[in-house]
Amino acid sequence: MYDEHSTYSSYQFLLSLIKAAPFPILRIQTDNGPEFTNALLVVKAKHKTLFEGALEKLGIEYQRIRIATPRHNGKVERQNRQDEERFYSKLKMYNLEDGRKQLAVYQKKSNTYIKTCLNMQSPNEVVSKYLGVMF
Repeated sequence: MYDEHSTYSSYQFLLSLIKAAPFPILRIQTDNGPEFTNALLVVKAKHKTLFEGALEKLGIEYQRIRIATPRHNGKVERQNRQDEERFYSKLKMYNLEDGRKQLAVYQKKSNTYIKTCLNMQSPNEVVSKYLGVMF
């Protein structure tokens, strides 16, 4: 949970993701928001965003969804809708830190829910199987 949508916040999230993930991150897919890329700015920027530069430096492939094709972002939109129904619509926080604590509790619970896109497994089950094979 961040207090702003910026390329710096996206960069910070990327570093947190890499640190937390028990597997290598090979590819990142995002929408075309300015917090990720300069590609759609009216006046094209010649430089990459902090987020794009970090991906390049880390050797992570970067893929943006096509413009005006929400079906490409369907799984993300569905997850966002479920998170809104299960968590954000009920959220009452006193400050950003309180919101982060509540979100951490929700994330822990959410990772136990089965998902059709994971062949009716929870994210925790998928990671556990991965770790069982790798280590």
